[in-house]
Amino acid sequence: MKISLESLLQRLVLKGSDTARTTSPDTNTPPPTSIRLKPATKHFLDCQALALNTSVQSLIAMILDGVAEMTVDSTSGTLRTIRERFFYLFQTHQLDLPGIVSIMKDQGFTLSVLDNPARLLDLLDQKAIQHLAETFFVRPEWISGARDSVIELGIDVRWYKNVYAAAKKLLKYAELGFRPHVMFLRREHANFPSARADNDSGKADPEPIGVAVRLYRSTDEGVSFTTYEVWDFERWNYWRCREQLKLLITFCDQAHNLIYYSGYELPNEDIEALRACKAMPAVIMKKIHQVAWYPDDYACLRDKVTKETDDWPLIQKQYEEGRYESLINEALYGQPEAPF
Repeated sequence: MKISLESLLQRLVLKGSDTARTTSPDTNTPPPTSIRLKPATKHFLDCQALALNTSVQSLIAMILDGVAEMTVDSTSGTLRTIRERFFYLFQTHQLDLPGIVSIMKDQGFTLSVLDNPARLLDLLDQKAIQHLAETFFVRPEWISGARDSVIELGIDVRWYKNVYAAAKKLLKYAELGFRPHVMFLRREHANFPSARADNDSGKADPEPIGVAVRLYRSTDEGVSFTTYEVWDFERWNYWRCREQLKLLITFCDQAHNLIYYSGYELPNEDIEALRACKAMPAVIMKKIHQVAWYPDDYACLRDKVTKETDDWPLIQKQYEEGRYESLINEALYGQPEAPF
């Protein structure tokens, strides 16, 4: 019988896990005093320890404890994951402990609850998890430890062939006082001319273009925080995708009294992480410091379009026929026509 190295290692790990479950730890054994690490691994751990405001030794212990717990006791490991993801969610949105309580007060959270793992888990029922998911635009299954995908690019965040509904959603956010800021995202060194010339023939690399909406929120107690709703990504190579995105840009520009918008660039790996739903949007967006490109160069009624001008007449026609101005007037004046 042939046994592969992978199969042999799996058997040894299972044997070790079974032994760990059925025996008690020896508390008299001194802990190891040193671990040899590759330079890249040490650098990674140094950076993580700095971010968590702890020592590398404590971080390594946390990682090893977590691996052991997940392997030996899956239920205990899942509960640990839920607690860690709960606090990680608030940490990435720069919220302190009183801020957590302010956001979760309707679910019965207090400061003492945050210091009691058992009480914290008891309060994290389906209603509380759904509240977190809707507030921070993450998957409830990620909070509950059932999935590793942080976000979901579903129908409700689709702008492609859905610009009118997307426009209504942005105006609703404005009505709620969230001051929506539409972030048009492309990768660093994006080559729009090459993608457009390719015309989706497959000869050029796909040029992803996506949208995220930054919202400025606050609780009744005045705790302010920012959330990010990631919408879908499409490719600039395909004419219909460009057309739909330019239609959305035109709307955002016309609704400038209600909606902010800008063009930003991210490293390719961050774009791919968002597309794969594997990254916390707040972490990625912290890397953005300044505007990198100007969407209104490609679509704008208030000023001259300066790029890909051949596309503009069709976009302008679709905008004027799409009743977008009526949406904006309803939001501004309560009627489909401007009063002047």
